[in-house]
This record gives sequence, C-alpha cells and structure tokens, in this order.
Amino acid sequence: MKNIFSTFLWYVLFLPLVFTQKQTGFVCEMVNEKIIKIKYLSTNPDFQFLASDAVLLPAKGPCTLCQEEPDRVYIPSLDLTVISRPEGNGFITTLQEDEEIYGGGGRALPVNRRGYTFPLDNHPWYAYGYGADHLNFSVPFFISSKGYGLFFDNPSKGHADIGKTNKNIFDLRCSGGALELYIIIGDVSQVLSSYHALTGFQEMVPKWSMGLFLSRFGYTSEKNVKSVTRKMEKKGFPFDAVIFDLFWFGDSIKSTMGNLDWVNKKAWPDPEKMISGFMKKNRKTILITEPYVLTTSLEYKNAKPFLAKNINGESYQLPHFYFGKGGLLDIFRKDSKEWFLSKYQKQMDIGVAGWWGDLGEPESHPEDLYHNLSERGGPSLVPSSFVHNLYGHEWTKMLYQYYKENNPNYKLFNLNRAGFGGSQRFGIIPWTGDVSRSWDGLKAQVPLLCGMSLSGIPYIHSDAGGFAGGEKDPELYTRWFQFSVFTPILRPHGTAVYDIDPGAVSYPSEPALIGKEWESVLKKFSFLRYEMLPHNYNLSYKHYRFGYPLIAPMVYYFPGDTQVKGFENQFFWGSDILVAAVVEKGKITLNYIYLKPTNGTLFNLPILIKN
Repeated sequence: MKNIFSTFLWYVLFLPLVFTQKQTGFVCEMVNEKIIKIKYLSTNPDFQFLASDAVLLPAKGPCTLCQEEPDRVYIPSLDLTVISRPEGNGFITTLQEDEEIYGGGGRALPVNRRGYTFPLDNHPWYAYGYGADHLNFSVPFFISSKGYGLFFDNPSKGHADIGKTNKNIFDLRCSGGALELYIIIGDVSQVLSSYHALTGFQEMVPKWSMGLFLSRFGYTSEKNVKSVTRKMEKKGFPFDAVIFDLFWFGDSIKSTMGNLDWVNKKAWPDPEKMISGFMKKNRKTILITEPYVLTTSLEYKNAKPFLAKNINGESYQLPHFYFGKGGLLDIFRKDSKEWFLSKYQKQMDIGVAGWWGDLGEPESHPEDLYHNLSERGGPSLVPSSFVHNLYGHEWTKMLYQYYKENNPNYKLFNLNRAGFGGSQRFGIIPWTGDVSRSWDGLKAQVPLLCGMSLSGIPYIHSDAGGFAGGEKDPELYTRWFQFSVFTPILRPHGTAVYDIDPGAVSYPSEPALIGKEWESVLKKFSFLRYEMLPHNYNLSYKHYRFGYPLIAPMVYYFPGDTQVKGFENQFFWGSDILVAAVVEKGKITLNYIYLKPTNGTLFNLPILIKN
C-alpha cells in the first residue's frame, strides 16, 4: 500500500514538472540584483555537463531584468541582446558603436580587446613579444565600458571574436560542456568586485612573498646556488626566497621529469641541510613540479595507474612532448591527487615552503587523451578539449585544499601559469609565461598584466628581466626590474643554463650579477621594494576584503575619460601610485599623462639609470 501511495504521489506532484520543464532554449535567473545567469539548454549531450566549479553563488529565481524569446534574451537596461550560436556551441551578444571590451585573460594586446579575435585556450608561447594573443592563462571573463561584464562559465577550448569579423557582434564559442553565461551589471570597478563575489576573492599571500626572489633556469647544484646567494649577500642585496627549477630532480633538461626527488647526490649532497641553512637566514625554498611523468623517470611505474587514458582506457603515452616520452597525471581523480601530494609532502617534511607548478596549461594535451570526471558527476572518459582550461585550476585547487586540511595556519605560496575563472580563490600566483628577453617582450608586459588583473587574477607578474633568448642587455634588465618592483611578485627569472645547454642564450637573473655600473640603481629599487612592504601588504588585504585589484589600468580609475586612452605603459599600483614603465632602449624621459592620485604620489621611473 505504501508503494502504491508513493507512486501516486510521484505522478501527482512531479510528473507534471517533467512535462512542463523546458527541454531546450534559454533559462534566465537572478543571482542577485546585479548578476544575471543565462543558461542555454541543449539537446546535444556534449553541451550539458558543467565541469567548472568557478561560480560560488546560486541563482535565486527568475530574471526580472530579462525579456525572453525562444531564440534570444534582451536586457533593456543594458540594450544588450544574447542569442545562442547557430551551431549551438556558445553565445553571441551585441556590441554598441563605441563600446570597449577588457579582460579575457593573458593577452599581449592593448587593454581594449575590441576588434580582436583569439582562442580561449591555455597555451604556452615560447619567447613571445607584444601582439601575442594566445598565452597561458585564458579566462572567458570580459568587462564592457557600457556598464556590464560577461563571464562564460565554460572551461573547454573555445574562441572569442570581439567585433573582429562583425564589428557589432561579440561571439563566444566552446568545444563542449554546459552553456552558462553570467551578466554582471555595473561600471568597471563594480563589475570586477561583483565577479570576485561570484567566483571568489584571493586570500592574502605570505608577507615574505612580497620581497625579492632569486630564481633562474636554473641552479644546477648546491655549490652553484650558494655561490649566487653569497654574491647577493656580499653586495648587500636583500632577498627572501630561492626558487629551484627542474635541475633539483635531475642533471639534464630532458628525460628526468617525474623523478620528484633529489636524485643527483653529487650535485645535492644534503638538501635538508641546505634548506635548513636558508631557513636560519629567514629565506624560503621553493621547488618546481610538473604534472608529467616520463618513462625514463624513477616514478613512471608507480605513477602509471594515475595517468590520463586513451579511448580504450589504457594509460596514454604522449607522442610529441619536448621533455621525453611519458604520460600526464589525471588531476581530476582523487587517487591521482593523493599520489602526487605524497611527493609534495616528502619535500615539505624537509622544509620546502612553497611550490612552482609549471606546464599546467597542460603544455602537451592531445585531443585523443581523456580524463575521468566521474567523481564530480561527469563521464569517466572526457575528451581533453572539454576540460583543457580547467587542468591548471584543478592542480592549484589540489594544493590549496591539501594545505587547508593539513597545515591550516600556513599560507600557501603556489606559482602556476595556467588556470580558469575562480582559480584566484585557491591562491594561484601566476606569471606571464616564457616571455622573450627583449624590449618587445618588456613592451608586452604592462597591457598583459592589466588585462589579467581585469580578468580577476590579482597576483599576475612576469619573469623580471625576461626569460628566453636576448642580447644580454643590462639596460633591459634594469628597466624590467624597476617596473616589476610595482607588481605583486618581484621574481627575476631567466635562462642561465651555460654548460647544460651551450646553444641557449644564458644571462644571470639576479640583480647582484648584472654589472657594477647598474648595481646602485638595482639596489635602490630592491630596497624600495622592502620600504613599500607595508603598502603592498595592505593592497593584498584590500583585494581580499573588497576585491580591489593590485594592478589597474587607467580605465579602472578613470572610466570613460578619453584623456587616458593610449597610455598602455602606465598603470596604477593600488589606488595611489601611478607607474610609468620605460619600454624603449635609451629612453630617460617619457611623455606620459600626469594624473593626480589621491595622495599625490607619482613614481617617475625614467630616472637616469646609471647615476
């Protein structure tokens, strides 16, 4: 009788909902008075599963600001129309005549991205310069000068066409996954703050991480790194951390990835003692890791069960990977994470204080490689393209949650050059990738940093001095170092491999090694960084508390002011310091706009750098 009654109740109460529920088309809801969620219901199974966890706030009811039609949504207050793409794989919105669009992640493009088209695809670009449109950290979040923002909550490989093909159309498309678009109402600053409320604010970073780092590709032995630290000490340069690139787990660039331990006992006779020595001087040790395990590494046999699969469910072996043959850890599986984290814990036990996750796009991620998302309600074989932009995000989240559970009083420091919307709430500290060590590479940095900041990623910074190639130019290094003093992380980093790879252009990345005639100005700016530490740490608090950016382009504080257009090498460091970077060789003065910040502070970086 009980079963009969339950069946009757199901028919009476729930069956009508099944038949009346919308099977295809738009569903519009309000998250709050400033945020609209627009979802397109597709009959195609490839566009139904939501892999992303970017959004924190649930929708609360039908949209009161939308006019819904079968094939489109119109928002009168914004004069904005949203339609589904004819192919059913994204959204198209309208653009007004003089509308500007900012954001979209890491692009070495002007701050206003109107008139450009580019992939939504985390992608490494070695030795890039100004104009590179397809870099490591892609975020489908955009801010319009017309009082709204768009967040396309889809982490698959996609594309954005912002008025390039059709000047009146903003075209967003993806390769798979649920079709969900958030519209955020407000001016530039209000949209950015609401976006952080939607996807998360970043916690304050460790105070030591706002000092000066020593980092290069790379320190090859304890003797090598100590010779550099002694030179820094002898010349009176302050520094708070030393970062070790891939030579800590092997003595060659290729074939060693996946060792995840100090295997060369001649180069590293006692890592724990070395790290302890740094700690006694209040200096932290940071190690690089990658999610790839090569067949030639010590851990391949142990790691093989945790690698991503091919369509037959077998461990995938990468056919064309620069570093060697091997596989990619399936970071979406709990057992894979646990195996990976055991390697981290071993190094934490000897004093390692922070981490550098490299190649997290992932750098090699073939179309016929599959991930298992069954633990989050998805299929057990998901094509790599459907979750490509989510890999680095999941890696960052893995470390963040591990620290929260096992070391809750310790602030995680975690470099990773790839992620997605919401990665900021897991403490990601990204850099701008393998930039060319050139004036063109330096020119790319300010608009790139500003674009990332307006994409909701507050701790973006660059390899100060440049990373790849170059002409061994101390003036370039000095200019890059000067401007980097006013960025979230001051981390000079470049290729210095010398005997390991004689064909590469090697140049030191530490300020004490650049040359005597540059030493005084580099030391001056090094100490300026430490003098500004209270101000800079306050910026960290202001982001965490209110969502304010650390780096901001001119349009953030002066929206709609035509006077600030075209000043791509200027930015605000906080709300009170205006920085004008020098990005041309031989320049000692600049024509730049003299805006009056609230406390009157203006940093004029074009000083005579040799005086």
